[in-house]
Amino acid sequence: MWNDGWIVVAGASRGIGRALAQRLARENTRVVLSARDAAALDDVAALYGPERRRVIPWDFSVPESLEEYGKRVLETAGPVSGMAYCAGKQKTLPLNMSKPATARDIFDLNTFSAIELVRVLSKKEILNPGGASFVLISSLAAHEGAVGKTLYAASKAALEGFVPPAASELAPKRIRLNSLVLGIVTTDMSMEFIGKMTAEQRNDMESGYPLGLGEPNDVASFIRFLLSDESRWITGQAFVADGGHSARKA
Repeated sequence: MWNDGWIVVAGASRGIGRALAQRLARENTRVVLSARDAAALDDVAALYGPERRRVIPWDFSVPESLEEYGKRVLETAGPVSGMAYCAGKQKTLPLNMSKPATARDIFDLNTFSAIELVRVLSKKEILNPGGASFVLISSLAAHEGAVGKTLYAASKAALEGFVPPAASELAPKRIRLNSLVLGIVTTDMSMEFIGKMTAEQRNDMESGYPLGLGEPNDVASFIRFLLSDESRWITGQAFVADGGHSARKA
């Protein structure tokens, strides 16, 4: 099911990353748990035996720091056979209020650090000899016109554009790279936005999801599949999971 290496979960303290860490805890996996919130990581780490967990608090909003992060993973854990990049942020901001500094802030966490972590963890000295699988998180925002989502959508679209050519370069190393394109999932991040809606706006939004809004566990199961050897013949793909949101337009 799993290669012998470690699975890195970036953004493991809440939302999808936390659900994935909880999902992997039920299986015989060895996991590196990372996020800025060290206290929240300790709660997740308690689900694992000490021999199957490594906790490395880290701020993924600084792409330049990830070279050091890769070294820390290798020193404290060992070779990596999987990575799920679940860290991210969204900001609802009209285009006329968007500034370069805001764009850099969003792109650093959502895009540049994800790309850099793929680069760092694919190094020969860090990579598990049996290969690895990396999973990135994108959003339907990159494919729909939602007011105020220009920078967030652009950061996710850039990430999707990275996946196919990077996957072609990584395949000879036996590294698979895929992304998930998600509809609205009820995480802390999305609820900050939803919580500002009127009852009418929320009803209109929810009516666009025939299967209901997603939950972190729905996504965690999909990521778990892509990380496992069960998806050994899949790379370079963007998988849509959106509760029927796209299909309703057919």
